[in-house]
Amino acid sequence: MGITVDEAFLDNAAKINDTIAQDVVNSPKGDIKTIVLKPGHNNFTLGNNVNAAVAKTGADLDARLTEIRETASLRSTQLKMFIAVTNDTESLNDLTAQDFLTKTPSWNTGSK
Repeated sequence: MGITVDEAFLDNAAKINDTIAQDVVNSPKGDIKTIVLKPGHNNFTLGNNVNAAVAKTGADLDARLTEIRETASLRSTQLKMFIAVTNDTESLNDLTAQDFLTKTPSWNTGSK
């Protein structure tokens, strides 16, 4: 039984992850971690508290989006590597044992 991989499906999954990695950091209104709320006068305590909460939430959200971007990028890279490795393996499906041994390193066959 040979190894068969649905390369089109995996390639599409890699492309989706690439898109996620690119889109998750592209904000049309600017960087979310630097969002600033202008509550009015500097001595307006409640407004300053809300501003601090918004800033913390923006920073937390930015950290989460960065994590999502890195995870999606890593998944895409892993899928592309898997496709490459399985392509190499699939090429061995129809080889005889003798032909297979010619493709292995000399240390594996006992040859000198």
